Amino acid sequence: MNQTVRKLIGVVLLTVSCLTMVYSQTSTPQSKSGEKVDVKKVVPRKGGGKLIEEFLFFIKDFKCDHQTEMNNLNIEVSFRYVKNIPESDYPDFRLLAKDIETFLTNYPNEKDYWEIVNKRLTAQLMKKYPVILSLTSEIKSDPTPLDPYFRASRVTRERGN
Repeated sequence: MNQTVRKLIGVVLLTVSCLTMVYSQTSTPQSKSGEKVDVKKVVPRKGGGKLIEEFLFFIKDFKCDHQTEMNNLNIEVSFRYVKNIPESDYPDFRLLAKDIETFLTNYPNEKDYWEIVNKRLTAQLMKKYPVILSLTSEIKSDPTPLDPYFRASRVTRERGN
């Protein structure tokens, strides 16, 4: 018998021996104990459970003159909305992005570390947008001639109860 025929027979035998392991799932739902569940008696929870809404956006390659150098920043902002926020109160994230760009462009203290800048930025955003329950801002700075390292500052603020 040639080599190809032997391999083919081996594949067929292996396939046939595996057929007994294949089974279909039952179409009737079962509980963890294995009992059948009457789907007519299953009642979904109102509202679908606890709702947590978050939003995230990035500002990529933002140029900012700070600490005597032109910095290339990549900024990630994420926030969580207050509970039961009315649909009319969702802020347009582009307004937040513009506020961040304006804040960084007009930042008054050239000597502040990025951590201080970020702390003040998050305080301003939380004050301006009361529908935000918590906010995280991460400012990443590319290496510069004076600071040849990648750097990042992450600040998270949460509203008190």
